[in-house]
Amino acid sequence: MSSGEISRRLVITAPVLLAPFLRARRSAAAEPVLRVVAPWTYDTPDPIDTGYILTRMGIGETLVMVEPSGRLVGGVAESWAVDPDHLTWRFRLRDARFHDGTPISAASVVTCLKRAQPNGETLSTVPFTAIEPNGDREVVLRTRTPFAPLPSFLVDYAGVILAPSAFDATGRVVHPVATGPYRVTAVQGVTEMEAEAFAGYWGRQPAIARVRYTAAVQGETRASLAASGEADLTFTLLPQAATRMETNGQAHILRATTPRVDMFTMNLALPQFADARVRQALSLAIDRTGIARAILRDPVGAATQLLPPVLAGWYDAHLPPLRRDVVQAKGLLTAAGWSAGADGIMTRAGQRLSARVLIPSNRPELPIMGQAMQAEMREIGAELVLHPGPTADIPSAARSGTLQAALLSRTYVNVPDPIGTILPDFASDHTIWASTNYHSAEMRRLVGAYVEEFDVTAEAGLRRSIVALLQRELPVIPVAWAQLNAAASHRLDLKSVQLDPFEMSYRLPEIRWAA
Repeated sequence: MSSGEISRRLVITAPVLLAPFLRARRSAAAEPVLRVVAPWTYDTPDPIDTGYILTRMGIGETLVMVEPSGRLVGGVAESWAVDPDHLTWRFRLRDARFHDGTPISAASVVTCLKRAQPNGETLSTVPFTAIEPNGDREVVLRTRTPFAPLPSFLVDYAGVILAPSAFDATGRVVHPVATGPYRVTAVQGVTEMEAEAFAGYWGRQPAIARVRYTAAVQGETRASLAASGEADLTFTLLPQAATRMETNGQAHILRATTPRVDMFTMNLALPQFADARVRQALSLAIDRTGIARAILRDPVGAATQLLPPVLAGWYDAHLPPLRRDVVQAKGLLTAAGWSAGADGIMTRAGQRLSARVLIPSNRPELPIMGQAMQAEMREIGAELVLHPGPTADIPSAARSGTLQAALLSRTYVNVPDPIGTILPDFASDHTIWASTNYHSAEMRRLVGAYVEEFDVTAEAGLRRSIVALLQRELPVIPVAWAQLNAAASHRLDLKSVQLDPFEMSYRLPEIRWAA
């Protein structure tokens, strides 16, 4: 799809797409509300599912948090330390209060962590043996084996700390009564949430007292809201739309390189993808440079390995880069026993080299990227059948075992240390957002050694070994290193707006109105 076609679609569809947001426009004219628009619906107040919205909006806090620089800072905990045995961690809680006015207690923190631990994508990988209070102001965490990155893992949004009043009698979360600088005042369906500054917050009060979150799943809708001034902060914009708004002076555009990767994932139990040579061939078919330039408008965004240079400790400049070579790709498929069928698609033992590819439509660049890859894969005899749709389709298919392939955007800093994503993706039996059915004894050994290692020199060597194995076996196929594109309205003081490359927070309390 060309940028001209995108522009025409915006003009044609904007009146229909914007209809649900007209009420927000009328309300904004009457009161100074900071209007935030992003792709993700607020389906439930449970942090296990939507904690990333709560932390980004400044509503919920985890025990440990992270600054945009990557430095770990206290959230609900003001400090922490590990005992000499490297198995016992002690977290000192702040003298702070929940949004309902009740004090934070060690017992309430333990309740939330025990509930999140088996369900949090990252927390579930920690080998806890005990999560218990020690008095009213200290939480003690014990692990079966040394686990050096534990503080980073506690940034997992599933571990947002809630008050006892957040739960009903059955233990279900009914309202996000948390500890952040903003508290929820109203929720409309799954697309809108309003919040106000919490006067009892332990830290600095927000500069803007009222905020509104609106979920707009379609990229065209978000672009239209930003361009028309209907939103103050708009996240996850197609690069072409961001450039157009910047050129026309409709909004300030902010960009940040993030540790997020657009990648192709597969069910490695399928005969199409079980052989590493086939995965290498598929990788060789991709014109990453062309995709980065034409679709992402970011020439350096071509993913030559899984993790980008912004993650300095996890990027190895000495690795042979992923590249395009159609001739070599065809040779690998032939060596793996595949031959061209009557329609040009490779077959082996009656199996076509074909897959149904799920693509989340809330990231506007991915369906366009899928179309480019579809044509490139066809050149080597591989068939991609594209199915854009809701993001939830991917984990649902992964859990049911029906997933064939997906093109998705995966952040490698769900917690500040990328091992928090690498562990569940490549060294566990419960992968959701990476390729399913990847089993590597060597990967599990390396990851296990890394999480137990407290020596920084030894950690660096293990990181190099892990990224080399990922490059060689390609359990997922990196396509592009993503850039975060956001729009800030002219109502805001641009100097006060900061993008978080870890995508943990929108930094709303720091934002000020323009003079």
